[in-house]
Amino acid sequence: MNVQIPSDVGSAVQKLIADGKFGSQEEVVLEGLRLVIEREELESMIQAGIDGLDAGNRIEATKVHAEVQRYIQSRQEQHLKK
Repeated sequence: MNVQIPSDVGSAVQKLIADGKFGSQEEVVLEGLRLVIEREELESMIQAGIDGLDAGNRIEATKVHAEVQRYIQSRQEQHLKK
């Protein structure tokens, strides 16, 4: 697949590569796709929580906080492995 990087973001992509954060344009695009997929997953999880609340399912705030902290830690660990 060939992807054309629009000029309005091309300089930002080149800066990310020049700064050593990514090795190529392809890596930048892949990270963008990963972030879109992660955002979709988060939106789905949030909607499931809202639906649960609407159905009368309640969870203690401390349990929700702990679960969110575990999720964040997991995502950070996955990011460090890349």
